[in-house]
Amino acid sequence: MHLINAKKLAVELGRGETKLRDKGYYLFAGFVMWLLIGASGFTTLSPLWSWISFIETAALIMVHILGFSYMYEAAEGDQNPDFVAQFVCLYVPVSITTVAFVWSLYWLFTLGFRESIIALSESHFQFAINLSRIGGSLFDALVLLAVLSVQVVTFYRITKLFAILRAQSAT
Repeated sequence: MHLINAKKLAVELGRGETKLRDKGYYLFAGFVMWLLIGASGFTTLSPLWSWISFIETAALIMVHILGFSYMYEAAEGDQNPDFVAQFVCLYVPVSITTVAFVWSLYWLFTLGFRESIIALSESHFQFAINLSRIGGSLFDALVLLAVLSVQVVTFYRITKLFAILRAQSAT
């Protein structure tokens, strides 16, 4: 794999020498790279590393490892020369609808129960105390739950869609 030298990769891709599994690894590496950049504190909107951001990043990487593994197997990735293109095509509508649904639930919940969440955050509720010790709040925990839910549901839905895709291509 050529993670730094794009010119060598372009030549290899042009010659058709890139293995199917390696194409999947490139796709996965791209996702992980953006996860790490987003959680690193290098971007202006991201807070510097804290325990809660570390937990979020580690959990997201694990979800991506498991999600890609199950999805790749469901797509018969090693025998499917169109895996990357099929994934990208499925990812767009699945992620749009999943993000819209999960974040709508998040905002309905946080706006509807805002005062209760604030009261719990400021109480002696042990979970809230533990969250504050690692640099988080109940709102951060809800964001983490929403972010993880989007990823888990997206990978689950795409895995199921690959089964449909495979069944259709068999007929």
